[in-house]
Amino acid sequence: MYPSEHERVLVIPHLSAGRSPIEYGAIRHALHQVRAASAALTAVIATGFAVFGSAPYAIPYAVGAAIVAIDALYRQNHGDSATVPLLIDITVIGTAMVIGGASPSVQVAALAYGIVAISVLLPTGQTGILMIYALVWASAVMAMGGSGLRVFADRGAFDGVLTIILLADVAALMAGATRNLLAVQDRQQELLEQERRTVEVKNEFVSMVSHELRTPITGISGFAETLLEHWRDLPPSEVDEFLMILRGESDHLANLVEDILVIPRLDAGQLRFHLEQVAVANVAEAVAEMVLDSSTTVEIDLPVYVTVWSDPARLRQILRNLMENARKYGGNEIFVSGEERREGTYTVIVADDGAGIAEADRERIFEHFEQLSKGDARLEQGVGLGLPIARKLARAMGGDLWYEDRFPVGAAFCFNLDLVKESERLPSPVDAGTEM
Repeated sequence: MYPSEHERVLVIPHLSAGRSPIEYGAIRHALHQVRAASAALTAVIATGFAVFGSAPYAIPYAVGAAIVAIDALYRQNHGDSATVPLLIDITVIGTAMVIGGASPSVQVAALAYGIVAISVLLPTGQTGILMIYALVWASAVMAMGGSGLRVFADRGAFDGVLTIILLADVAALMAGATRNLLAVQDRQQELLEQERRTVEVKNEFVSMVSHELRTPITGISGFAETLLEHWRDLPPSEVDEFLMILRGESDHLANLVEDILVIPRLDAGQLRFHLEQVAVANVAEAVAEMVLDSSTTVEIDLPVYVTVWSDPARLRQILRNLMENARKYGGNEIFVSGEERREGTYTVIVADDGAGIAEADRERIFEHFEQLSKGDARLEQGVGLGLPIARKLARAMGGDLWYEDRFPVGAAFCFNLDLVKESERLPSPVDAGTEM
């Protein structure tokens, strides 16, 4: 089954000349741990054969293994390429076999280790060069018949152990490469799933935004056309009513566009805040008048003297989104209150008398484009941005926003802001309802 176009974009180009089949950095520590352990074991065994077994052919293996062990310990946390350690391994193994000799089994195991290590750890462009280098050493050993510079006898046990160690290194390399490739496949699958989800969210977002934009635009267009053609024939009260509707639809459209545009600026850290002293009660009353109509009862219980450090425009945006959310998904009453739960900060609470939110959904509602009812079953307007935007804005101004259950019923969304100290307070509260 061939991958889709999106899948092809995410497949890692393992065979390109610029990268190795597996990521060296991902297995560097484990690779050199195995390399150090096997080299140290070889050094100990070779030293034992040389000292206690009167086997001088083991001396070059002991010296070479010690060099590899030291290099492996150093490279566990140093270097970003496998080229140098592989050059050292090939040179050391080749030198030891030329001086001390090697049976056919050792030669095959050493060649297998070199081929596997080079193929797995090096980019394609470097593979050929090191392969040639390894084959030159193999040819030199074969030309000497594996006997080394001197002919040594009775080396079967030593060569058997050496063969096992080299084959164990090959097995460790293959196991590490397999684990790395499986991890890469898992990551690719994860990226593909993210890509699929991104496409779904984008399509859903486009659909919702198209619907939400179409509604006020249609209203504005219809009433504007009616006024253009018949305003002379309409009574003044009806003209005023149409103009109020146009103003309401324009405000709704402006708010929707503002919410859509603020998300990428927040995520990119490019949204600037102008903190000043703001009277929360003034802002709440202005927002309630703009957002709510006569069908919703609102009760604002905020002391007029409470002032906080905030960007007035962004405080209005937070309160607007919270009140709109309460109007859409709460009951028929909205309660706005505040209290100093912690010294130096003021907590504003926007609550309703609705059904509340299930515990499983209390974090999901703060994700972009998430709504508890979607599709044809969605009775209320919105694109699922209000609560995420409100939380991001509150956090960007140094506070936070969260959900609480309201007693005995309903939902309460709370956010906190820094209080203005008495010594910093202006003679009169700043009129936060004034546009900046």
